[in-house]
Amino acid sequence: MKRIAIAVLLLSTAAGCGTSRSATGGAREGSGTVTGIITLADEVGPKEGDFCAGLAVKVTPAGAPEDVLGNRTVRVSRGRCSYQVSNLPSGGEQLQLSVTPPPAWQCGNGATLTLTPEAQPLQLKDYQTATRDFQASCTTPSAAPSP
Repeated sequence: MKRIAIAVLLLSTAAGCGTSRSATGGAREGSGTVTGIITLADEVGPKEGDFCAGLAVKVTPAGAPEDVLGNRTVRVSRGRCSYQVSNLPSGGEQLQLSVTPPPAWQCGNGATLTLTPEAQPLQLKDYQTATRDFQASCTTPSAAPSP
């Protein structure tokens, strides 16, 4: 009976340890974090309910854009979108942050939605938090020059 109890205890401990790893597989985790806000210009809408749903924020290694890293959180905060990506590699590896607006964000009068500034590569040290803020605005298409 004691053998069975010990075996169950060992198996449950092993199962618990196996499920505590993040979606990145644990091998690429670190103590780095990137956080920021995305503000929407007046002409960008909608700004009701959870308008940040569908906002894609991801951090990848510079050479492998398909390998998404970290634990991501995006939420509405004070009329803008707040994001945080934690558990990022913090040993000086070159990382790329990308932010993609949701399809629901629209501009009036045929303008094109743009995010500024362009995302720049980043490198994080142990326990470093980098802040990267963005502005969603509308740019009107330039008219073709007349002859």
